[in-house]
Amino acid sequence: MKKLLMSLTACLLLTGCGSSVSYSAEEPVQEETNTLPVEERAEGRRLLEDGTYSSEGRGMQGDIRVEMRVRDGYIDSVRVVDHTENVGVVEDAFETLEDRVIKKQSADVDTVSGATEASYGFLEAAKNCIRQAE
Repeated sequence: MKKLLMSLTACLLLTGCGSSVSYSAEEPVQEETNTLPVEERAEGRRLLEDGTYSSEGRGMQGDIRVEMRVRDGYIDSVRVVDHTENVGVVEDAFETLEDRVIKKQSADVDTVSGATEASYGFLEAAKNCIRQAE
């Protein structure tokens, strides 16, 4: 009986000494979003060389060729020129990625669910284009 009482007391003491910080999966995670236009975010950023660049990245079914146009130091357009991916699956994903790269002026964007490997190939090619323009 004495051992049981000591064990319960120890448990209560240890529980009481625990951290008062609560971690809950229901607490919202704040994403860092930058809603300023690109021109206002560009302070201190090295602009890219104007021109049209192309590169390839490896998708799930084969190579994905991307063409990127830079005007006035900013990524003006990004488009897939050629690919061997499943047409019905990746077309929307490529469009989403093109918009994200232009908006962020970077290839460091999230992949598109359902077309992850194709997204990796697209982003690899976009990063290569950016390296060429630096």
